[in-house]
Amino acid sequence: KAGITLEDFTSISSRVNIYSVSDDYSGEYLTNPTIPEYLTNVTAKPVLIKKHSIIGPGSIILPGVIIGEGAAVGTLSVVNQSLDPWKIYMGVPCRQINNRKQDLLELEKKLP
Repeated sequence: KAGITLEDFTSISSRVNIYSVSDDYSGEYLTNPTIPEYLTNVTAKPVLIKKHSIIGPGSIILPGVIIGEGAAVGTLSVVNQSLDPWKIYMGVPCRQINNRKQDLLELEKKLP
């Protein structure tokens, strides 16, 4: 089942595209929502964006991805696989470039 779930404290920048459904671009199937389903190969998988993650402007998130808690996705990145928690990712397709600090967890505790 497709769908998009955003947990608390997620940050989605402008022009981010999150897809839980996508056509098959291989050329083996027809594409278009007006085509009978038996002639297509649509992927429909949920997307989960976990707590404290941040996604930079213009990034694309594809079906079936889980963005781990606290993960950061840099500007204009393409996320085609799930991301580990508390890492920084960037690129097309995105790759881990660094670790992300968890200091913000202490700040969260100060919220009323």
